[in-house]
Amino acid sequence: MWWTLAGMGLLVMGGVLFWRLGLDFRADAQSVHACVDRKGIEHVDKRQGGYVWTRDFVCASRTEAPLYLDAESTEKIATLDTAKSWFVCWRLGRVQDDRERVWYYTLGDRAEPGKSHLGGWGYVGAENVIAPTHPIQNMPPCGDMR
Repeated sequence: MWWTLAGMGLLVMGGVLFWRLGLDFRADAQSVHACVDRKGIEHVDKRQGGYVWTRDFVCASRTEAPLYLDAESTEKIATLDTAKSWFVCWRLGRVQDDRERVWYYTLGDRAEPGKSHLGGWGYVGAENVIAPTHPIQNMPPCGDMR
């Protein structure tokens, strides 16, 4: 009888612990998908004549994500190699594989051969940026940049 009660007690405690950890895992998964809004940074955009971006949004991103000349282009100019990247603005563009039309402007990690004159700056599809919503909350639109 004593063993039965002890066993049931352990099962109940294990179930409670498992249930609590499960909640924590969900919270961690949500925070992984959150983007961090950073102000007071400096990114010099050679492609835009030396414009200095002073705000960015750091988000999880897919590695080997291609960057394109603009949001309508199919001309690949660079690649994101990291699993976390920063983005400065967004715009609507061509439809991506996941039916999304939001594109983010950023500096790639690796320029395509013959494209270094663009300074590595380009657009990456939202399908490669892991965020709760697209466009990312509070991120400004890009304006007319080409």
